[in-house]
Amino acid sequence: MATIRTLTRLLLKRPKLEPVVVKRLEMIDAECTAQIDRFGLIFRAVELEMSQVKNSGMQLTAMSLGEVLQNSIPRWQKQAIQRNHTLEIIVPQKLPAVVSDPTMLDQVLTNLIENFTRTLPSGSRIQVEVTLAGDQLKLQLESEHLPEGNGTSTFAASANAPLRSIDRSIGPLLMVQPETGSLSLNLSVTKNLFRAAGGKLVIRQRPQKGDVMTIFLPLQ
Repeated sequence: MATIRTLTRLLLKRPKLEPVVVKRLEMIDAECTAQIDRFGLIFRAVELEMSQVKNSGMQLTAMSLGEVLQNSIPRWQKQAIQRNHTLEIIVPQKLPAVVSDPTMLDQVLTNLIENFTRTLPSGSRIQVEVTLAGDQLKLQLESEHLPEGNGTSTFAASANAPLRSIDRSIGPLLMVQPETGSLSLNLSVTKNLFRAAGGKLVIRQRPQKGDVMTIFLPLQ
């Protein structure tokens, strides 16, 4: 993947490329980056699951969630657009500092949203909202789907719920999507990663409306 990404970026530097070629190369670059980051997170999860102390090696510190979001949102938007989704981000202008591991938090958030977007039906609207919840910061992720020919919004059916329904288990850590062969961490491991990064992931199941994923992070 790293080699393919390097060659793709070299091609992107060539002058006078057709716009459609540039678009395809950028998609390859983005997919390679996503796969590299995903496997890096998988290896980190394996280390975490094998260690007796779940937060071993984690450097939790006061950090700006706003900076993490500023760097991550463009990638999330690209992921959504590639899958014909609309991503709406609702974030206050000023965010208090939280206690976490900046690198790990970025990786696990991106992994969660990537899994969320790829399992939804085309044309879904995804909303990410950040709010205060007592002494914690709450980041909530949910989706809506607009059926073709129908102007009324309905939440994605539970058959399309992320991380659960269409993925199949491979061992104690991984899930695979049979249609694409894409690997991801299962829900239990994902929760452990959020816990190691100082946060907490909560899943609320809503029959016929899809799941709501909520991440809580402690304030400084």
